[in-house]
Amino acid sequence: MNRDLLAEIPEPLGRLLHANHMELLGIENTMRLAHASNQLKGRRQEAWRRQLFQERLEDLLAENGGVKSTPIVMNDGWAIDDSMSLPHLDRILEASETIIEERAGLRLSSPGTYRSYFQDVWKPETDPLDYPAFLDFAASSDVLSVVSRYLESIPALSTTLPSGIRFVESNAAFDDRPETPHDSQLFHVDYYSLPNVYVLVLLRDTTLEHGPWTFLPRAASLRVKEALGYWERGKGYRVSDEEVYSVASPDEVIRFTGRRGTVLFIESSGCFHFGSRNSVRPRFQLMLGYTGACRTDFSESFMKPKTYPVRPEDSLLRRLLLQKDLLPEE
Repeated sequence: MNRDLLAEIPEPLGRLLHANHMELLGIENTMRLAHASNQLKGRRQEAWRRQLFQERLEDLLAENGGVKSTPIVMNDGWAIDDSMSLPHLDRILEASETIIEERAGLRLSSPGTYRSYFQDVWKPETDPLDYPAFLDFAASSDVLSVVSRYLESIPALSTTLPSGIRFVESNAAFDDRPETPHDSQLFHVDYYSLPNVYVLVLLRDTTLEHGPWTFLPRAASLRVKEALGYWERGKGYRVSDEEVYSVASPDEVIRFTGRRGTVLFIESSGCFHFGSRNSVRPRFQLMLGYTGACRTDFSESFMKPKTYPVRPEDSLLRRLLLQKDLLPEE
């Protein structure tokens, strides 16, 4: 593939390479190709974000309001914070009750729809302005300090896949195929951006009956990935429990349960995970997706990127989060 074509992947080709979870070339091969393509367009943004991380992170965090809670460090691909002390968390929980009251419990999709058991009730056109607490939390120095140090770069809020903000309801009552786990109810590792970090917030108390997000830490996931040849051409994206537990022990699995307001930081591109299995009690969870400037998929070739509201008074760190293509002033 020549350089010009690689730099501007046509929409039909991007869709073809992305289809069926990168089945044509295999996930790992497609990720390499996508990253090379995206670097031709975004290497300046990526280099600037890494430079800012290395040289100005502390200043950027201070200009953005500073870190106010106890520092959180992701180890083995994850960290859980149940201190309830992160900025704007109380506002998120208050706003979430309004959203749940208005939108939850109603099936938004038609029968037979992909992931019938899992629906996003967030309205990206209006909710960022109607409920500013969510972006304030996502852009807070406390959260961005954790994510930036893990990525070793200033992150961007995802504009394609996964959605940068999702307010999700998992509900077994909506599941078209409740007999056996399927789709994202099966183990998988995300390929959108390497690395890709999720910040997940429990919006209601969550127990095993709520179908919690379930994952293997990074080291155990790497063992499974290597043993199974996962991401290689000809290998499927979803993996059965039997395959995973032929390498890892079920005792290594962590289930994200706890009281409302508990927060999970996780590298979804490094940790096998699944969720929403048999959510006999509806689960409500905020999902924030953080990526680098140069993704490892082709979604930007065929999806219209989402935008986020930016204010004149916003700090540079916040603008970098909300504007993936932001470049330094010449």
